[in-house]
Amino acid sequence: MSTKRKQESQVPAEESDQLTIRPLGAGQEVGRSCIMLEFKGKKIMLDCGIHPGLSGMDALPFVDLIEADEIDLLLISHFHLDHCGALPWFLQKTSFKGRCFMTHATKAIYRWLLSDYIKVSNIATEQMLYTEADLEASMDKIETINFHEEKDVLGIKFWAYNAGHVLGAAMFMIEIAGVKILYTGDFSRQEDRHLMAAEIPTVHPDVLITESTYGTHIHEKREERESRFTNLVHDIVNRGGRCLIPVFALGRAQELLLILDEYWSQHPDLHDIPIYYASSLAKKCMAVYQTYINAMNEKIRRQIAINNPFVFKHISNLKVSLLKRIVWKFTNLDIFSL
Repeated sequence: MSTKRKQESQVPAEESDQLTIRPLGAGQEVGRSCIMLEFKGKKIMLDCGIHPGLSGMDALPFVDLIEADEIDLLLISHFHLDHCGALPWFLQKTSFKGRCFMTHATKAIYRWLLSDYIKVSNIATEQMLYTEADLEASMDKIETINFHEEKDVLGIKFWAYNAGHVLGAAMFMIEIAGVKILYTGDFSRQEDRHLMAAEIPTVHPDVLITESTYGTHIHEKREERESRFTNLVHDIVNRGGRCLIPVFALGRAQELLLILDEYWSQHPDLHDIPIYYASSLAKKCMAVYQTYINAMNEKIRRQIAINNPFVFKHISNLKVSLLKRIVWKFTNLDIFSL
């Protein structure tokens, strides 16, 4: 028996029977999601994100409060930076020896999203948390899990449910000694153009740990939100204006492209007005979206039998250098943020 396991076996019964939940990030703040679970001598980390408003070591979760080499399991809910941005650092720069899991689509997009983050980080080299080489090396340490596939790591059972939100996003049900804990990062109970709504697990958890950024806020209905968006775009281009739409979250970009391409198809009067998306990251990830159609909603799965919805009829990719020239040419841009 290893020293580590000997130490675990010596944990007093009254301590090992206590479920400890400790936020190392995202506790009373938005960003650097990272939750530690301890129960029956098992230690699990849930997500490992960075704080979007900070840089360098300041952006990390409070991992100095834990011993990385004691963690048995690390689960990543989805590919947004506030949930996985610190992962290459944690896998490569700490003594972590446990196993790390995420869904197949999350791992595919994680690679491109964090590579882009490394390139655009506007901080001194010595403050960078990790390099492209660290990111590449981290890929070998990440294992994948299918939705509803049950895994067992050192007596920790876990499986994933679809969380909506973005492609590949998962909620994890974790079971230790019969106690079930459900963890969610961001989730959406509303189906959109390409994603299913978050599942409601048939297994009832004893403990729920959930994202609460919007709290009790009630969102506008998707159909109303889409109609307001497309009507505004139509009005702007009808009067000779141009729309520049900054979309910062990967996943939302693909959703907007699907909305605009369908709207243009339904309005022949708009066919001579071009739509461009200027993101090398979005272009790279489009191949991933076309690969994981089976992780999307039924509408997309039906449509793929006829034509690929991510091969757009009215939208083209635009190189950033050309975009800069267009922005300089047109000074009467109507700019709004989504």
